[in-house]
Amino acid sequence: MRTLKVLLILAVLVAAIGVLPAAAQDDDTKIVVGTNAEYPPFETVDDNDEIVGFDIDLLTALAEDAGFEVEFVNTKWDGIFVALSEGEFDAVISAATITEEREEIIDFTEPYFNAGQTIAVTADLAETVETVEDLVGLRVGVQLGTTGDQLSSELEGVETVRFDEITLAFQALGAGEIDAIINDGPVSADIIANNPDLDAVLVGEPLSDEFYGIAVNPERSDVLDALNLSLENVIASGEYAEIYEEWFGMQPPSMFLPEEETAAGDMMEVDFTDPESVVLGLMNTFFSGDPTVEELLAFGCEGAETSPLFPTEDALAGFAGITADLSKLELVVVEEGDTATITGEGEIGLVVGEGAEPTFMPVDMLLGQLGITQIDLVKGEDGNWLICPAAAE
Repeated sequence: MRTLKVLLILAVLVAAIGVLPAAAQDDDTKIVVGTNAEYPPFETVDDNDEIVGFDIDLLTALAEDAGFEVEFVNTKWDGIFVALSEGEFDAVISAATITEEREEIIDFTEPYFNAGQTIAVTADLAETVETVEDLVGLRVGVQLGTTGDQLSSELEGVETVRFDEITLAFQALGAGEIDAIINDGPVSADIIANNPDLDAVLVGEPLSDEFYGIAVNPERSDVLDALNLSLENVIASGEYAEIYEEWFGMQPPSMFLPEEETAAGDMMEVDFTDPESVVLGLMNTFFSGDPTVEELLAFGCEGAETSPLFPTEDALAGFAGITADLSKLELVVVEEGDTATITGEGEIGLVVGEGAEPTFMPVDMLLGQLGITQIDLVKGEDGNWLICPAAAE
């Protein structure tokens, strides 16, 4: 019976993996994307009259992931969102800030860029300056009357040096007349990329939030859903970071980096004094690609093999090659003396085949197929926790 249950859930998993957004299943799907190619490095027209830039490379990657064909149209900024809402475009990517006013007529994807204020320093200070606290005692250049001016002026112990133009501030930075600059992140990144002689870098996380999003025609919810899913995939795979580094010469903010995750085939070091670590260790081993029953039972107490958490060799063979991304899994731990119960929230990403993207599905649905509502553990005299279904009986 237990083998039958495990084979049943295997069938459910495989079926779920086969369910992809409609746009991803239709290789002939084409979307028309508007952009105002006058804002490098996000979008501009090169010497070959091609539209290039960070935004263009990113949307191209998203489209490839989602199965879209893309036609980019260079258009004027004025009226671009009205044209989108009226159906002239399916989407717009053009360093567009997500605002409540714009959301009244169009939809936005999840943020794909934070254009907030950022600290720039010369390379020799890159290891000592990361946050505003590290600016104390330094001379900070800003453009007069900007958000950067306001932020710097509010910092105690910082000497704010104001310039009429931000390019003059960067010249002063290169000449050693100031120590740092607070300015719009994308503008600073572009100046640094085009002036390598400055030997300047951006450091730390953005000091403020100004998120860019891909604008989508409200009638194209299919496009919105597909782009959001693909944005998640491209960030998780590290491709976003590669595109960002190509155009800005540095790593993106942490929200756009792959999470430190227990991912397909990546074995983790288990701390048996932590019940959560034990459960994650079992799940990671189960989805390691080719586990054995003995490897799984190392996480269980005596008699644990009767639980559906520990399949037989025959049932386990059916999972060969199926790995998982556990980065969106959340475990809730309740300890009472020498016993503990753990329930799962969030999603597990299932991966079938090497190099395939994970398809996420609710963890409670997966455990429910096995009749499991919680995972029970017992702490031994050595202080180590083991999964022990008998503890609940």
